[in-house]
Amino acid sequence: MAENISKTDAVYKTLQDSIVDGTLSPGERLVEKDLTEKFGVSKTPVREALARLKQDGLIEGTLYQGVSVIRISRKDVVEIYDLREALEGMAAGKVAERITPDRAERLRSLIQLSEECVRKGAAAEYAHLDMEFHNLLRTFSENERLCYMMRSLDYQSRILLKTSLNLPKRGPEVSLNEHKKIVEAILVHDTSVAEQMAREHVKNASRAVLDWLNMAH
Repeated sequence: MAENISKTDAVYKTLQDSIVDGTLSPGERLVEKDLTEKFGVSKTPVREALARLKQDGLIEGTLYQGVSVIRISRKDVVEIYDLREALEGMAAGKVAERITPDRAERLRSLIQLSEECVRKGAAAEYAHLDMEFHNLLRTFSENERLCYMMRSLDYQSRILLKTSLNLPKRGPEVSLNEHKKIVEAILVHDTSVAEQMAREHVKNASRAVLDWLNMAH
């Protein structure tokens, strides 16, 4: 049983990474027989991995009719960012409500590291800290369902764009200033402002992504 779970995890993680980084293109079919041969496993780990990818919102279709990597439409982008805005806002409000000294220090430290990246012009390094910042807020919200939903939305967002930080009107400096406003509200337990700033942060990213889509098409 443990071996089977391990094989499932390996297939799932490899396919997940390939979808998110663009190795597997939107619309590309995932054929069960091909995957069993590629990974050298039986049908069961492949089917279980595909079921998990379907839950993540990374593939569409059914095992019987065939599955493929999900295509993210403009409508999908609007829906994804609408949900992200609501959930990120909720998370920030919950963190402000129950922030502890240790968690406050972790947020301050992350902001300091982010400031150093911006000063150095280390955009790639900042992108990792940006992800860590949002992951911390979700974790500190102590809402497991919220964390699960946000992970799924993240995966879908990253199919379209690895990061919104390189879009016009965005960039690390703009993102960091918005993070600071969120943290400032959290540190003084201002739940309503923390939620408002987090929602505005996502809304700004959404506008940038939609503007980019309009220009690209």
